[in-house]
Formats: sequence, C-alpha cells, structure tokens
Amino acid sequence: MDSPTAARRPRLVCFANDIYNESMAGGDVYFYFMVRAALEAGHPIYFFGGHAFKKYLERWRLPPNFTLTDSGPGQLGDVSKLAGQFRLLWDYGRRLTGTLSRLDEVKPDDIAYVMSDFWFDTVPLIRCKARTKILYLGMMAPTLKQVLLKQRPDVTTLRLPSLYYWMSQQLSLRWFRRCRGGIVTYCHPEIRDYLLKFGYREADLWYVPNGSDTATADRVPTPAKQFDVAWVGRVHPQKGIADLLATLAWLKQRLPDFRAVIIGKGKDLLEPVVQRMGLAEHVTFSGLVSEEEKFRLLKSSRVFVMPSYYESWGIVVGEALVSGVPVVAYKLECYPPVFGDFVRYVKPFDRDEFKRVVEEEICRQRAGQNYLASMDWTGLKQRLGWSTAQNNFGKLLDQLGDWRQNK
Repeated sequence: MDSPTAARRPRLVCFANDIYNESMAGGDVYFYFMVRAALEAGHPIYFFGGHAFKKYLERWRLPPNFTLTDSGPGQLGDVSKLAGQFRLLWDYGRRLTGTLSRLDEVKPDDIAYVMSDFWFDTVPLIRCKARTKILYLGMMAPTLKQVLLKQRPDVTTLRLPSLYYWMSQQLSLRWFRRCRGGIVTYCHPEIRDYLLKFGYREADLWYVPNGSDTATADRVPTPAKQFDVAWVGRVHPQKGIADLLATLAWLKQRLPDFRAVIIGKGKDLLEPVVQRMGLAEHVTFSGLVSEEEKFRLLKSSRVFVMPSYYESWGIVVGEALVSGVPVVAYKLECYPPVFGDFVRYVKPFDRDEFKRVVEEEICRQRAGQNYLASMDWTGLKQRLGWSTAQNNFGKLLDQLGDWRQNK
C-alpha cells in the first residue's frame, strides 16, 4: 500500500522493453538507482517490461508493479551473430506491441520515463497520455560515417547493430524533440552540446550524472593485496582486449609472482586464450560475482587497468577509484571531465607505453606508494557517489511536480 506521502506524488511509469536477458549492464544499474531515488522521494512506481525485466525487479527487490509486455522469455541464441540480431529485433517488436496494446494504463498525471533511446521504448513514451515525459540519453551513437567506415571502436565488422543504433537514436531524439512536456536527462557533460545540435532548448535538458556505488565500496572491508592487476568489462574489441592480454603477458615476464584477476562473465571467452598464452597460473577468473565480492576483489588489487578504446562514461573506472585503487587508462575524451587527474592517463593507443605505465604503477604500489593518498579522494567519492545523481533526479521530479501544481 502506498504511503500518504506517495499518494500526493505523481506516479513514475517506466518503459523497460530493452531488457531481454539476465545480464546487467551499466545502464541497468543507473536505472535501478534512479528508481530508488523516485521511491525514496515518495513516487509510486509502475513498469512496462517483459519476462526478463520481471527477473530484474526480483533481483533488485523493486516493487513488482508492472505490466508484462511479452508472452515469455525470448529464445535468442547468440545475439552477436546476424541471425541472432534479427531474432532480437523480433523480440523487441513483440514487447513494443504488448506495450501499445496496454498504453491506456498510463494516465495524464503520470510521469513517463524511459532509460533507452531505442524506438521500442521511445514510441510508447511519445504516444502515451502522460503530460510529463523523461527520456534518458546515456551515450552518443556513432555517426553514419563512423558506422560505414568503421571509424569508432565500438562499431563491429558486422556493422548492423551500430547502424541500427544510429538510426534509432536519430529518430528517437528528433521525434521526442516535438513532444510537449518532454525532458531529456543526460549523464555526461559532453552530451549536452550533442542534444543542443538536435534543436533542444536548455530548458529541455537536465544533467543527472552517472555514478559509482560508494556505499557498497565503503561497506566492504579492505583485504590484503592479492592481485597486482584487476580488470572488469565485457569481452569486445572496443574494450581493448588485445591490449589487456598483451599487458598481462608483459607483466608476467617483468614482475616476479605477478597475479591478475579478471572479474565478470568474460571467463568462458578469455580463459582458453589465457591458457594458450601460458598465463593460467598468473590470472584468476572470478566469474559473475555479487557487488560486494566485486568490490572486495577490486580492493584486493594494486592497479585497475582499462585499455578501452571507447567509453561513454566509465563506471568501472569510478568503481575502482572509490575503492581506493589507482587506475591506468588510455586518455579517452570522456574521462577527464568526470575523473580529472585521478587517473593515470596514457596516450591513445600506445600499447607499449600502456604496459610500461602499468608496470611502474604496480611497482609503486608494491612499495606502498598510492598516489590517491595525496589527492582529495574523499571529495572524489562524494562527487562520484550515486547520491549525487539521485539528488539531481529527485530535484527534477520535484520541479516537474511543482510545475504540474501550478498548471
């Protein structure tokens, strides 16, 4: 039963047709913290999503107030292949159809919200009766030229997913711009100018930064250092996997008793490669772990390495930093506005220099020298914590509520 406070607040209706399996990406974590912010501010929550999203709600212990938009989990197979991409497209389409058939459940006084700039979420957002609508933009799609000429590292040889992403973002942002009562929230400072080029006004935009789970990081005790290097991420050329493996091989030759940990679901793909490279005794694979265990492994490591060739924000970089772990990364454009000088940057994409800087940082750490100790680490944690993002989102909801009361 909703509290009296919640009853006075507009309901937040969230469309989440983009969640199709049990994997959790950075955007899914962001969504959770925004929903928690709305709940804590007294807003009732309602969801539209499929069976995979139902498991998401159970995992995060969010209110099970939702409309199912599909008849069962999709049988997708390998979505990285062309056939899998078409099966995924059909899977999205059936959830869109299921949403549109129940769209009358959204009322004019609701606030409609999507965490996706894909058509299967933005079409219901635009068409629903809610007078106030929020679209979240977490990443700028590659341009058509970048897709066709494969000029951005996240564009695969297949190109179809990137072409699809470009087209969906172009259509969604152009359609939503004409939507009365529409607000776009964005998580990185550079996205603001991107949105202004689409014709959005400053009044249409609201900055809600990404974040790191400082509460969990602080709750996990700091163990003894067990690993020299840690890495978290998905196995994709964009993430600089070749540079990561080359760095591990280099460090094995250079440092006595070298050890590394690879955290997450990359074990199946990377473990055979690591064995062929003769690194099996030096690299530990954690597999999928809880958030607490992830932070424990980070804190057990001396250096976090991020040889990624493209990122939109860098959540795992933030997680390492709030854990007190130094970071070595290529100097991507997205990092300095968020992390400043708290990262040891390497010129993109100088692999030899990257290996050298990582080795130097490990040696300093083995000698007990952590550069974060001389910086305003406490201030960084406050800035990167999810509470900052949640406060910004809460202010937006308050402002929208005030606007409605004055209508």
